[in-house]
Amino acid sequence: MTREATVSDLHALVALFVTENQHNATLAPETVRVTSDVLTATELQAIIDDAGQQLLVAEREDLVVGALLGHITRTREHRWVQSRCTGYVDELIVSPHARRQGVADDLLAAFESWAAAQGATALELHVWSNNDGAIRFYAQSGFAEKQHLLTKPLRREPT
Repeated sequence: MTREATVSDLHALVALFVTENQHNATLAPETVRVTSDVLTATELQAIIDDAGQQLLVAEREDLVVGALLGHITRTREHRWVQSRCTGYVDELIVSPHARRQGVADDLLAAFESWAAAQGATALELHVWSNNDGAIRFYAQSGFAEKQHLLTKPLRREPT
């Protein structure tokens, strides 16, 4: 079952976000710092209260095994920028023991329906370029590459 998160989901969400943080730190250790400070009750309540965000949880046998946090982005037309409304997937997390059971599909479908109801015409997200499993999942879900983010480390001269 997929549903909107409630404050009572805090502990399960913290566990999921810690798992995701550790995974992302493995994929991008130069960018992501390992921490257990991933979500507070105040932050969770603010997300729940924000009509422009949605936090979904997936349950299996009454246990939260996945979550999707997303929001709506509205861009006004300006010079060379087209007016658009998109749903942005901030986080999609599934417990390791619940993967490959349709949890991510269910969460993404529920978010897609919500985003469309908000006027979104597309979904967007960022994914680490070395996260092959996520890239495959998103491609199978209809996402296509749109842009490349390039990074160039700068060398500091000794002072």
